[in-house]
This record gives sequence, C-alpha cells and structure tokens, in this order.
Amino acid sequence: MSASHTQAATATSGAGLLGDTSDTQSRARFSWIPYLWFAPAIVVLFLVTLYPTFFVGWLSFQKTRYYELTGFVGLANFYEVFGSSAFWNTVFVSLAYVVGSLAGAVVLGMAAALVLNNAGATGSVLRVFILFPWTLSMSVVGSIWLWLLNPSFGPIPYLMQAVGIEPGLMLGDPGLALPLIIIVTAWWSFPYVMVMATAAMQSIPKELYEAVEIDGGGALVKFRYVTLTHILPTLGSTALTLSIMYLTLMTLIIVMTGGGPLGSTTTLSFEAFRGTVQAVNIGPTAVVSIVVLLINVALGVVYTRLTGRVTG
Repeated sequence: MSASHTQAATATSGAGLLGDTSDTQSRARFSWIPYLWFAPAIVVLFLVTLYPTFFVGWLSFQKTRYYELTGFVGLANFYEVFGSSAFWNTVFVSLAYVVGSLAGAVVLGMAAALVLNNAGATGSVLRVFILFPWTLSMSVVGSIWLWLLNPSFGPIPYLMQAVGIEPGLMLGDPGLALPLIIIVTAWWSFPYVMVMATAAMQSIPKELYEAVEIDGGGALVKFRYVTLTHILPTLGSTALTLSIMYLTLMTLIIVMTGGGPLGSTTTLSFEAFRGTVQAVNIGPTAVVSIVVLLINVALGVVYTRLTGRVTG
C-alpha cells in the first residue's frame, strides 16, 4: 500500500514538474518579434486614418482663422451646421445623388448581366467593351461628359436640337445638373454591378432552372424565384459598396459642375472639401466631415454584417 502511495505521489509530483516546465517553456517561447512585423502597418494606419479622424473630431470644437486655432467653442459649430438650411439642402442633394446613381447602376448592371449571361463567346467579348467606363478615372469621365454635354458644341445637345428638343444650358441648368451627374455616375459604375451579378448568376445550379421548366414556369418565374433569390445577397453587398463610394465621390462633381449651379450638385463630401480649401473657420467643415464619417461607418457595419451572413 505504501509503495502504491509512493508511486502516486511520485507521478503527481512528476506531472506537476512537467506542468511547471511546460508553462515556463511557453513563457520562454513568447516573443515580441511577430508583433514587430505589424508595427509599420499599425504606425501607417495611425498616421493616415486614426490621427486625422481624432484631429477632425477635436477641430469640430474649435474656431479657426484658416488653419490657425483661435479658441474652443464647444458645440457652437454643431449648432451652426445643423441649424443651417444650406446643410440640410446638401444632405438632400447627397441622398438624391446616392439613391439615383445606385438605382441607375443596379438596373443597367442587372440588365447587362442578364443579357450577356447566356450569350456565350459573344457575351464575353461584349463584357470587355462594357467594362471600359469602369477602367477610366473620374477626371477622364468628367472631361468626356463635359464635352458631350457642352451646350455650344457638344454632340448630345446637337442631336437634341436635330430632333426638335431644346437642350438648354445642360449642366448650367440647376434643374438638370444633378440628374445629368447621376446619369454619368450610373454609366461609369454599372459595369461593376454587371460583373458582380454575372459572377453570382454563374454559381446558380442549372438544375434549379430545369425544375422550374418542368413545373411550367417561364422566364419571369425563373428570374423571380431562382436568379433574383440567389443573387440578392450579392446585389446587397454591391449596393452598399457603391453607396459608400458615391457618398465620398467628389472628383466628378469638381470636374463637371464645381458644386453648382446654385449649389444644386453640392454633396456632403464636396462641401467638406470646399470648406477645407475656402472657409475661414473650418470648424463647421469638420462637423460636416464627421457626418460623412458616421454615415460611412454605419454603411460599413451593415456591409460587414451582410457579407458575413452571406459567407457564413
């Protein structure tokens, strides 16, 4: 009996020694080297993202004379911005721009994807040409359409006059400028929707379409209950991506209208840009930037949850 107790005690003490040894070895194996590999990326992230964000947040509580701080004003900048009718008009323009551009891009992209999905080799060739607008920079797109829509010598006003339609001032008309900007933005971005929708369509099993045919369903039933059902998550994530991009896009507006005429194409991002360059007190501009940031964060959270649900 004593021998067995002795062996058990020896085994227990041996296990304890092994446990202590493994803990010591695990602590000894800990190294800061892997973390050092991430240090440059963390420093860059802080310098280009986190620090500017915190600085803009702090700046929103300050009064400035250009870039010289003149004093702390608390929430005065927020009251000034949210109490301004011009700010809410800019919010409306931004909302109309995002929703209009997104609707145009999704409709055109889906139509192109449906037409070219079953076109075989011809469809592959046509996709290359349709993708062309998406490969252009916004400044090039703006310059092309600025020429096309020029009321003096542009091809589009000329054709409108040829069929008896008075083109007017085109981009110089406050009532036409925003719809024209929306059309140009949708033309530029719909190839992205087409690519994403085509990729989702090609992953749909053919057996589902065959089952609908056996049940007597036509093309509309196939689209409603098979195609649309399967690509809806992809369309949702694509729409959120484009919404974030539209909200921060200002190059096209700078090139084509400069925010005019009469502020009819001034979005939140463009107002933040213009205020930073032109305003004497950039505190209210910082508030506008924070509004854009919060909207983008909200859209980013929705996008992350949606893509996580799709992949999960």
